[in-house]
Amino acid sequence: MKKSDLVKLKNDNYKSHNLTKDMHGIVINANYDNADVLFFNPHNVGDYAIVNIKNTDLEPEKEKLPAELEKELLSESDSLKSRVKSVLVPIAINEYDMVELLVEKERYAKFGVHKGDVGCVMDNNAVQNYIEVDFSRIDKNGNYCGDCISVNINDLKVIK
Repeated sequence: MKKSDLVKLKNDNYKSHNLTKDMHGIVINANYDNADVLFFNPHNVGDYAIVNIKNTDLEPEKEKLPAELEKELLSESDSLKSRVKSVLVPIAINEYDMVELLVEKERYAKFGVHKGDVGCVMDNNAVQNYIEVDFSRIDKNGNYCGDCISVNINDLKVIK
């Protein structure tokens, strides 16, 4: 293995890092026995982990990173490592969960959504810890209010 190689995990030996067989990664650093591999969270775009993997547990891919992406990755590798975690964190909120908004923020209020409002999660996937929640409802005066908006996972509590 060498830096920038695309690899696939050959087994389920890394469940403690929430990695599963056949997950794809990019080698960030390598030596004779091990490689530091960058894995992206399949359910939270923008989330990643760098995990030290035995070379025998990795299968090199035939594809290669385009030269411009390889150059960018190598130039950003120190920055990636400085913000690194070694475990992919699963999202604790699932599609169709009913959730309550725990905070009052302008970014939500401009769509008619306020602390205490209840909504329904629309997707299992997040983008940088934000998920889509439908807060649409009919108010006590019979008027439509609320919206389907992107909400930070930390601003929500699952109620059912």
